[in-house]
Amino acid sequence: MTQIERHSFDVVVMGAGGAGLRAAIEARMMGKSVAIVTKSLLGKAHTVMAEGGAAAAMGNVNSN
Repeated sequence: MTQIERHSFDVVVMGAGGAGLRAAIEARMMGKSVAIVTKSLLGKAHTVMAEGGAAAAMGNVNSN
């Protein structure tokens, strides 16, 4: 007969992309126990494919 393992976590994060991992980090920093559920390996998410969708105001433009 198959043994069933039971685990208990404060937070379960679905997805290990950039947002999921950031949520897991934040929850852990707040002292919560965290589980991450992913369909692939950690670090193999498609967040890198969205690189064209990220922008930031750097404040490095010369005002002259």
